[in-house]
Amino acid sequence: MSRIRIEPSGREFEAASGETVLEAALRAGLNVPYNCNNGSCGQCAARLLSGTIGKHLPHDFVFREHEKDQGLFLMCSTTPGSNMVIESRTIGSTEDVPHQEIDARVYKVEEVADNVRLLQLRTPRSQTLRFLAGQYVTLHIDGLEPRNKSVASCPCNGMYLQFHVRYSEQDAFSRYIFNDITPRSSIRISGPHGDFMLDENSTRPILFVANDTGIAPIKSLLEHCIAMEVPQPIHLYWLLENHNEHYLANYIRSLQDALDNFLYTPIFQDEMGDRPLDFEQTQQLMARRIVTDYPNMEEYDVYMNGPADWYRPLTDTFIEHRLPQNRLFIDSLKRY
Repeated sequence: MSRIRIEPSGREFEAASGETVLEAALRAGLNVPYNCNNGSCGQCAARLLSGTIGKHLPHDFVFREHEKDQGLFLMCSTTPGSNMVIESRTIGSTEDVPHQEIDARVYKVEEVADNVRLLQLRTPRSQTLRFLAGQYVTLHIDGLEPRNKSVASCPCNGMYLQFHVRYSEQDAFSRYIFNDITPRSSIRISGPHGDFMLDENSTRPILFVANDTGIAPIKSLLEHCIAMEVPQPIHLYWLLENHNEHYLANYIRSLQDALDNFLYTPIFQDEMGDRPLDFEQTQQLMARRIVTDYPNMEEYDVYMNGPADWYRPLTDTFIEHRLPQNRLFIDSLKRY
């Protein structure tokens, strides 16, 4: 195991035996520049400041002699030979992530509930998707209108991408995913888009509030928190219609077992009262539940998914309980 510090950010991470510097950095939740991941493009070039390099894996990119003399190397094609200090910029905002167009293939479609599917796409190894946790992309399928979908997986592996799809008879995209898609089907990805992202500089406790398949961007943020080993407490609230739609129950249970600072509260609409509630009533009851747990929200960061005007009862209640407006992060993605 080698310890690596990346300057000028000062972030540190560990690389396992045989792991490349890039693989270790991504696994640790660092947003570093890269593209091809196979030594062709040169975008993951970094400078060795101290320590030694273990192996140089085969790659096509060629450094000039003066660049070699300056200690430049490719993070994707280099394993550490000792503890290292390297120099590389890190991506700190959505503006630093380039727009990408990628032809991906269907890797798997998993039936997790009667009306929910997990769509998993695989990009070419030479063109993995670079994105920040919480962002979304546009999926293009021949014969259908383009669809915006939040990426539900971790940026630490941009080759395998997960999306959550709920069935609707009126929605041609979901009908295709449920009824017509086949393994190896082609789907074009464009993006990423959006600025729903984790404030990595904050040390405040985190509340995640998700509704239905809107758990997708929250799941990506959660996995990024795990990769970064954030020390602050995290509490996830997930609103679902009923227990049959609790499709990530085992996954979340594993998080509860693995993380000391993680709490989880599922909220089921069918248990909220003796008669059906409309959406606004549901939000009011959910808000009441959360502020009962956290009556003073002044020292918290809150991340929610969904158009802000839909969740006015929630946001108003949080602000009434002293949540600073600038600590409320809302994913207002219009999915279709």
